[in-house]
Amino acid sequence: VDSTLLRFLSSQKNSGPVLLEDDRPPAPVNGGGSTISITTPINGDSRGSSSSSSSVVDLPTFASENLIDQAELEQTFASTTAPIPDDNSNSNTLEQPQQQQPQENEVIENQTWLSQYNAQRVTLKLLSLGVENDTAAKAGRIVQNYALARVTRRRIRKFLQERDAAWESGSGTVPLVDRSGIKESISALAAGKFDIDGVILVMTEYGLTGADVAAIFSHTPSIAMMQARSTVEDSVIGTDGDDAAAAAAVVRTSVSLEQTLERAFVNLLGERLKLRRYDARKVLRTCPGLLTSKGSKSADQVVSLMVSLGTSTNSLARDKSTLITLLSRPPALIFRLVAFLSSAQLKLPLNSIGPILRQKQSAEMLNAVAPLKRTISLGEDAANNNNNGQTMVDSTNNMTSFNVEEGVREYLRVDNTLRQQKIDESYRSMEAVADVLRRSAGIRDFRKILSSYPDAFFLNVTNIHHVASYLREDVGMTKDDVAKAIQNFPSLLKQDVSRIKDVVEYLRSIEVDEEDLPSIFRSFPATLMLDIEKDMVPVVDFIRGIGVRNIGRFITRLPPVLGYSVEKDLQPKWDFLTEVCQFDYFEVARFPAYFSYPLDRVIKLRYEYLRDCKGIPIQLARVDDVLRFGDREFATEIALDDDDGVAFAKFVEGRDFSFHSSRKNRRKPRRRH
Repeated sequence: VDSTLLRFLSSQKNSGPVLLEDDRPPAPVNGGGSTISITTPINGDSRGSSSSSSSVVDLPTFASENLIDQAELEQTFASTTAPIPDDNSNSNTLEQPQQQQPQENEVIENQTWLSQYNAQRVTLKLLSLGVENDTAAKAGRIVQNYALARVTRRRIRKFLQERDAAWESGSGTVPLVDRSGIKESISALAAGKFDIDGVILVMTEYGLTGADVAAIFSHTPSIAMMQARSTVEDSVIGTDGDDAAAAAAVVRTSVSLEQTLERAFVNLLGERLKLRRYDARKVLRTCPGLLTSKGSKSADQVVSLMVSLGTSTNSLARDKSTLITLLSRPPALIFRLVAFLSSAQLKLPLNSIGPILRQKQSAEMLNAVAPLKRTISLGEDAANNNNNGQTMVDSTNNMTSFNVEEGVREYLRVDNTLRQQKIDESYRSMEAVADVLRRSAGIRDFRKILSSYPDAFFLNVTNIHHVASYLREDVGMTKDDVAKAIQNFPSLLKQDVSRIKDVVEYLRSIEVDEEDLPSIFRSFPATLMLDIEKDMVPVVDFIRGIGVRNIGRFITRLPPVLGYSVEKDLQPKWDFLTEVCQFDYFEVARFPAYFSYPLDRVIKLRYEYLRDCKGIPIQLARVDDVLRFGDREFATEIALDDDDGVAFAKFVEGRDFSFHSSRKNRRKPRRRH
């Protein structure tokens, strides 16, 4: 990007005059705007030339926080600059006003359409629909800023085209864009297609409220400049020649808001996903991009792709937050991910990919390989700072402040290149992780890992290799054991190998048999993720405190006990056992799994049934006999019921009802009057 373009961009951002190469500040035309003097080389020599020509043009600037009425805005848009003098002349004087009258008429004809996007006018329109003052004012400012930024972008493109054409022709003169802004880029007939009143009317006709319209304008202000209705047949009547052809081309390539509402709001959200009207409106408020031509088509393609991958429309519609981001993702990138998951590297069945992609856990993976596109708009910060420029925002964040450098980067599409590079890097990372899991851990089925912890494919490959190697070589686990442990608990892959070594050494220090370690970690791999000081040490101290001498044997028979809370699990269960059992220590040492049963739902319930309903002395009942059976076997074998467990089932049902009622009352205490 050369310095001339950067100065041109800066002049569009700042309201003050910007002078280039000219020490004499020219007088502004018609009393307003930024005066820009751009010096261009003669004969197309862009560097090192002493001979140059200077051109002066007055460009309008707009302060977004100044709410002006429609007449004033039209008058501002109608004001023009003088024609640029010939380069061979030594003066920069402007031609007489009477010679500008034809040009002024053309400018008025092409620019009055922009006045409908005045912030005050949009605000008043939204207020009439019942929108709150602050919300309506914010939406109005964003729409106005977007309209002005759109004009600015057209000016930049026109400036670059004419500058390049002048340099190539060697004329030595760079024609500057005039105050009409987009006069040469759009015909009067095409300009007539901009109708914000029609846009608002169409949205209300489809059942959207004023708050919905304000939210849509604030998030995606480009919708305010869409064509409201389709009028292809009548659009080119009465036009001849090039104007008719240009107008017809504009109409053919544009999709009306009415069409996108019908496609996205009615057909996709309402009929296909069967969302309630309120939920469909909520989706549009959060993701207004569905109302654009490309967004509505992409969303329909995404739903079709997910259904073909084994996901039902009901499951898609069930989680509204996941649905919103999923519909906003590019379908081509999702298809690339599907192709990768079903390739020879992972071999996932197609009907299992859809359920994996729609779950919340897959959001980070989708963000890496199918990221939401960055959008260009003008946010509230830009409006408050009086910046008439582009604001680059991430689709998951709010609008950020404008700066010229970011605007230039977006204009030159550099961001798309960086985005593609990150996607390619993500796929390389996934390929490397899949390869090391297959070679070092012996994993062949990746469905469990992708279902429970898809982020594992973006972890450090070296650490994954070290974890798998340590478990095989030092702990003594086979490849199948390592594969089963990782599939059951994929989060193990993110644990640093040094911490895994510390856990293994601690278990050895409390006399857990070396031969039992592989089976413990194969069945309970979460043990390797425990913190020694916070989790393990308090449990071991408690077990010693109740009289258990062989700690290693106790842990081997119940490895999950190391992750139990002493205050919430172990101590309350031990206190209850000392009340209902004479030989509490003996029973615990013989049946350590006692601590794994729920206290209220199983332990207390069965002991109370034996004591209160059957009259059996519970002090002499063996703990393992009371707990290790299912409900039916407990009722017939231990309680000696002859009704096939019907009485005990009714007892359980009554206790469950009273248990839930008591918890509900504790959560919602009665108000005091």
